[in-house]
Order: sequence, then structure tokens, then C-alpha cells
Amino acid sequence: MTKFVETETKSILIKRKFRDNWFWDRYVINPYRGCQFACSYCDAVTEKYLIHENYKDFSRRIYVKKNAPLVLEKEIKKYKPDVIAISGVTDPYQPAEEEYGLTRKILEVLAGHRFSVHIITKSDLVLRDIDLLKEISKHAWCTVSFTIITFNKKLLPYLEPFALPPEKRLKAVEELNKAGIQAGVNLIPIVPYLSDTSCNIEEMIKKASENAKYILIGTSMTLRSNQRIRFLKLLKKNFPELLVKYEGLYGEQENPPEDYILELNRCAFGFCKKYGIKNYIQPPNFERPFKENFEVANHLLLIAFFKEFKLKDIYSAWAYHKVAYKIEGLNKSIDDIHKRGELKKIPGVGESIAKVIEDFLVNGESEKLKDEMDSI
Repeated sequence: MTKFVETETKSILIKRKFRDNWFWDRYVINPYRGCQFACSYCDAVTEKYLIHENYKDFSRRIYVKKNAPLVLEKEIKKYKPDVIAISGVTDPYQPAEEEYGLTRKILEVLAGHRFSVHIITKSDLVLRDIDLLKEISKHAWCTVSFTIITFNKKLLPYLEPFALPPEKRLKAVEELNKAGIQAGVNLIPIVPYLSDTSCNIEEMIKKASENAKYILIGTSMTLRSNQRIRFLKLLKKNFPELLVKYEGLYGEQENPPEDYILELNRCAFGFCKKYGIKNYIQPPNFERPFKENFEVANHLLLIAFFKEFKLKDIYSAWAYHKVAYKIEGLNKSIDDIHKRGELKKIPGVGESIAKVIEDFLVNGESEKLKDEMDSI
């Protein structure tokens, strides 16, 4: 039986040091801690995120930050508008939301202050808040990502025992897009030896392509601390033949080998091309000071995304991240800097990145991004 524990929080808004280039968020809000959907692959049960005394209570003891909207109303005035992810380590539309309505109240605050939002969920309860999401989309930027990893009805009771059926999640994607709210699918994670077949990946991408604006592919299911303990117990009980395979694939590491991940990424990207769906979220676009700086930074972060997706030139990807961060922090226009021929005076900008920035400022795109996207 699920127990709700009402709490008072002193702070609700978490600011990242660097803006995320997969989900595009600068900030994170978690109205709840713990999640009733009890997905067996979830890494929120690891010590890094867990606030429960025992990871087994993660899905049956839900902490409710009852004063979160009031705290946010005061706290948000200290921050510049940007994208807020709801949520990071829990589902904002789990059943607790039907009783407490914290996510809706938070959206009301964000709409009032014209902050952008990226919601990640497995629930169609988000459709209740279409009015607020429309308002946010009109004045800022809004996207909703539904996590769907398989349609296999034999696997779902083991992987996502209490989540909404994936068909209903896809229907919610369709309804949101019809309402003018960008919505897509997160194929995150791909579970080794259970959902990593090319047939499953193709089915996921084909069905997503019918109504979703994008599908994000995340193949690296971690196995660490409590998450490892819980998932291996599930395998031992229900799929004992896979224990040896997992031991061979992971060993003592948290992630599968890079060649395994890269092969799945290539497979998935091939199907994305086949069915004409993006494997990334188009960067946010909303009014802000020095908007051209923000757009250049987005372009550089998108290049970094594709480098990361290919597991190639990771140090180079980080170089693009750092330059994007520097450009966002400039108190002058990148366009003016370019016109003065001073791009390489920006810390971290060498000949190649300067060429990318120049291409984007002049043409609205760059050959570098095209090359990265085509070479997977």
C-alpha cells in the first residue's frame, strides 16, 4: 500500500551548472520524491538520488513537497527565465498528482513568470493541463516527452508494472501535438537482452514516427548500487538465463561497453532515417536578451549532442559545451564580436569552432552540424 508523506521544502528549484543538451533544461523541479510506477530499470533508487532509508520503499512511500508552489513563487524571482525540467527523479504525473495537484500549481507559477518547460512522464494525466501548456508554449517554450521502451505485453509487467499502457502514452503524444504542444518519445533506456532487438527498436521508432515530433534514444541502462541489486534480483527470479549474459556485458561496470552502445545507436538512427523522425529535440527558441548568443550556443550544444551520441570525440564534445556556456554568459552580442573579427578572443574558441560560429551567423546553419548528423 502506498503511503504519502507530506513535507515542507525550503527550496524547490535546482539550477544546473551547464544547460543539458538532450532535454535542454537549465533547472529541475521535483514536486515528489519516490514514484508509484515502480519501473524496475529506474536509476532514481541509487544513493545519488534516493532520500528513502530503504530503496524498497521508493515506490510505496511518496514524499509530497506540499508547499512547493509557494516556495517556487518566491524563489523563481531570483532566476533568469529558461527551461525547467519536471521532473528529474520522479514522475510529476504519478497517481499522487491526482490527489495533490502540485505539478499543475507549479505550472501555473511557471506560466505566470514565462519560464519554459520540459515535462517527462509516463502518464496521460498531463492532458489535464493542456490549457497551461498552451499558455507556456505561446509565451516561452514547452515540450512533453513520454518514456516508452517497448510495446511487448509480456515484458511490461516486469519492467513497468504500474505505468500507463504505452499505447495510451502514444495517444497522449498525438493529442498534445494536435493541440500545438510539442511532444515526443524517450526510448530510454534500451534494456539489454530484453528490449534491445532490432525488431523492438524498429517497432518503437515506427510507431513514434506516426505522431511524435522526435524520439530520443538512450541505450546505456546503468547498473549501479541499489539499481543493480534490484534489477539482478528481478532477472534471477524471472529471467535467470540472462544473469550470465549481464555479468559478461557489464562485469563490475555501471554501463555496457561502448561498442555495444554504439551498435544500438547506429541501429536506432538508421530506423529514424527510415521513418523520417528526428532523434533529437529541436533546441528551444524564445525571447531573451542577446537571443543570437542563445541560438549560437544551442547550435554548438547540438553538435556536442551528436558527438556524444556517436561516442566519438568526447573531449571535443566537451569543448563545444564549454564554448556554448561562455557564449551564453556574454554581455555583448556574438554577432558584433563576429563583425569585429574577434571570435577567437572568446575562451575556448579556436579555428574550427570559430568557423562553425561564423557559418551559423551567416547562413543560419553549419556544415559541421550536417557532417555530425550524417556520419552516425
